Amino acid sequence: MPATMNLDINQIKKLITQFNDDEKLELAKYMDKLTLKDRFEKLFRSIKEVPLTFEEITAEVETVREQQHKYHSSKSK
Repeated sequence: MPATMNLDINQIKKLITQFNDDEKLELAKYMDKLTLKDRFEKLFRSIKEVPLTFEEITAEVETVREQQHKYHSSKSK
């Protein structure tokens, strides 16, 4: 016999704060898996109308990588 619980979003958030970091990370990954397809489709539909060249995409990726590298380098000091 299945059991159900009625929790609102604030109750769920309060419950999540009791998790340790590993459990929160596991939950975040699980939520990403549940929503990834919809988020990707929404992004794809929105960028379909924006003409981007491969060079523009590559330049943006490199910029983000550089920012991440600087961020991680500053945290390790």
